[in-house]
Amino acid sequence: MSFISSTCEPLRIWSRLEPRAREGDFASTLAARIADPVFMLGRQWQFGEFAGADAGSAIFATLARQVNPVEMPGAGVDDGLDPVTERLPIDFPLIVRARLGRTLLSRIDAAVLDSGVALEDYDPAVYRALFARVYGPLDAEPTDPVAAARDRTAPRAARARHALRGRSVDGVRVYLETPPDLTVATLPSELAAAIPAGQHELVRSVLLAYRAWFEVTYQQPGTGPAASRWEGDQLEYAVSGSVARGASSTVVDAAEHQGGHLDWYSFDQGATSPSGAGASAASPVDVRTVIPVPAEYPGMPKPRWWQLEDAAVDLGALSADATDAARIVVSEFALLYGNDWFTIVCRQPVGSVAELQGVIVTDTFGWRTLVKPTVEAAGSDWTGWDAFSLAPRSSGPSRAPLPQHLYLPKTLPHISDGEPLEQVVFVRDETADMVWAVEQRIPDALGGSRDAAEASRRLRQQLDPQADAAPAATAEGALRYILQTEVAENWIPFVPVHLPGQQRAIQLQRGVMRRTIGPEDTLIRPATSILREGIDEADDRVAPYYVHEEEVPRAGVRVQGLLRRARRYDGTPVVWHARRVSTGRGEARSGLAFDRIVG
Repeated sequence: MSFISSTCEPLRIWSRLEPRAREGDFASTLAARIADPVFMLGRQWQFGEFAGADAGSAIFATLARQVNPVEMPGAGVDDGLDPVTERLPIDFPLIVRARLGRTLLSRIDAAVLDSGVALEDYDPAVYRALFARVYGPLDAEPTDPVAAARDRTAPRAARARHALRGRSVDGVRVYLETPPDLTVATLPSELAAAIPAGQHELVRSVLLAYRAWFEVTYQQPGTGPAASRWEGDQLEYAVSGSVARGASSTVVDAAEHQGGHLDWYSFDQGATSPSGAGASAASPVDVRTVIPVPAEYPGMPKPRWWQLEDAAVDLGALSADATDAARIVVSEFALLYGNDWFTIVCRQPVGSVAELQGVIVTDTFGWRTLVKPTVEAAGSDWTGWDAFSLAPRSSGPSRAPLPQHLYLPKTLPHISDGEPLEQVVFVRDETADMVWAVEQRIPDALGGSRDAAEASRRLRQQLDPQADAAPAATAEGALRYILQTEVAENWIPFVPVHLPGQQRAIQLQRGVMRRTIGPEDTLIRPATSILREGIDEADDRVAPYYVHEEEVPRAGVRVQGLLRRARRYDGTPVVWHARRVSTGRGEARSGLAFDRIVG
């Protein structure tokens, strides 16, 4: 059987040159033997090997540096800077509380097996029922009409609450009600009366061990130096530390950290002040000698003709425009100056500032050369910018720059970020001449989030099923007066107010809108912790909340709240609640209007 195509491909003819080997051994060809020394000298001249003033190569490098640790208030020996800076109060949902309670019960089971208690004297079901009765979830059916309607808008969370009631242990409640000095005599009376004889000390030790594990795993802001570093009025973090340099101490601070990766470029140089009388002496100077290695990257051309090159990079096909400065600089370095640069490898402990005092290079002829920095410390002079150096903030006072140094923050590697649990966008509404904080994602009480606009719409329908119905028909030509148009409940107003003692400078204060539907005239409160600053659990305002007006540009600001997880330097896991700030997507219009006449 044969197939005949309906079309005919044109005849293609290829012409190419192919080398034909006359011998099977390529050793003599690859050896590149040179019989004429004049040819070798010509090749050396062609490659510019005679243009150098000294043909010596670096064989040793001796460097002296002073490494000073950076003290961060509230950070332990194995703590990373990320959780210490970003940690915020964690709102544990009901599902997570039940999982923590299950962790406690598994610890009791393991402790009983390790203690040698007879299995016939231990009944896990009895302990589960006992702890569920003593440390069960403190939830009840909402009696407030608005809270009850909000509960009906989240049926999955309501079903989970009903299923866990009376059957689960609230692990967060166990932690909160277990004092650090717990003794057998101070155990809850109901718990102590039901524990079998001889097992009270075992339960006490498990409760204390669980409390210690909870504090280590879940980072919560405390008081004093360990308090929250979130600046709510500026929508950013502010962290500060100090490095002792002998008789003086210099502040390093990250005053405008917006969440996410924290590195040396997030910090600025602060003020330098004399150290106190009890300050420790400066760290000893670290002097070490290492072997320098050529500075190169994969695919870099070899500096000698007889060296085989890597075919991964084709420099002949390199194309760079006049604006590709980085590509041009790297290519020029590889082709012209690659043989003149070396790398010195040295280790630096995390959480320290290393000040380089000098480098002496010894070549093959025994000559020693003092290598000076290419630029002096720039400090506040932006025209003398130098890489990897901490500079004072441009808006701050002029300060004397630090010597050539490198700051290596004590951050945690391989941080895993969860999905945003809450998200708020600050937008400008030029029509209403105000700023709105629009809640886009709110917690769903199950460890996730849900759409805030959909939740607002469902709550409105629960409070008044006829709220969005079309208005009743009126007589022809009749007019209807609307005092104020409706705005979705996930839009929280921020109104401009004057700063104290100022005539023109303003700041944005969180306002409140009244709910005009439902059984009562109630106030609309935000649902996210980002906007609930100064509001207690009963939805009563305890303190006002302000945001600086310059923090909300025309593009808007987006603030996300999420959980982050990593491992400390000792290997223990740590979980904390953090926020991340990014640019918004422009202005918005709420539709708010007053005194409208419609036909």
